[in-house]
Amino acid sequence: MSETPFLAGAGPVHAESESRRSEIQESLIRIDRDFHQRKLDLKACDDIDTFKSRLREVGKYVPSAFDSQFKPARVGDCIGLTVRDDDGIAATIGVRLYRFTVTSLADQLETLSLFYSNPAEQMVPGERLSIRGEADAYASRITEKVYWTGGLWVRPDLRGRKTNFPKLLGIAAGSMAHARWGRVGMVSVSEKAMFDGGLVSKSYDIQHVLDSIVWTHPARPEKREWVLLAKDADYVARQTLMHSSGEIPLIYRDQERRKIA
Repeated sequence: MSETPFLAGAGPVHAESESRRSEIQESLIRIDRDFHQRKLDLKACDDIDTFKSRLREVGKYVPSAFDSQFKPARVGDCIGLTVRDDDGIAATIGVRLYRFTVTSLADQLETLSLFYSNPAEQMVPGERLSIRGEADAYASRITEKVYWTGGLWVRPDLRGRKTNFPKLLGIAAGSMAHARWGRVGMVSVSEKAMFDGGLVSKSYDIQHVLDSIVWTHPARPEKREWVLLAKDADYVARQTLMHSSGEIPLIYRDQERRKIA
């Protein structure tokens, strides 16, 4: 399936978010307008294979959560956002909805069922995941639905202090997730070293960074320590509200410096 303009990809507002319809719509409109004003083309897709193709196009590792070969998703349960400028793809981010019935997020993580339809057959021999402490306590409470974030990529010349793409795309994806799927929180995992010191957490605007996950994989034996990243549904809603009221970081960080000056 093809990509569509960002606003067209939002669709009707979910019944659970009806009371927040105006702020969600205003946030989505502001995002679309701000990107267009800076000559950035923001597109959305709602199937996992299209987003997988965008990641492969930029050479980004495709997480199994966004690979239909390992964990298919229904059309509409995945949102992929792609930003383009005159030099091509500038940034990507993806989210997908998970629904749980008799299990929890912690169960799905520890059994690797979050990433594989059939872990026993699909996982790499020797791959293991163990979740403990704060991460386990938080994930064990998620027993209905949650959206997973992954596939975040920013072109090298736009990384670091040059843009606010990680934070802005997180807000864009969260606003669209609440429009599509109702009241839902966000989770992901990341290498622990990336979030030591708190700088990355602030740049990404992550509410919770929770220890501890040990995830061993023969292809990356040096990467064993991971953390659970999470935003409560109310936190995602507050981000949307702040954005809709105009409290928003600018896309390009040098504009912030000129504004302060």
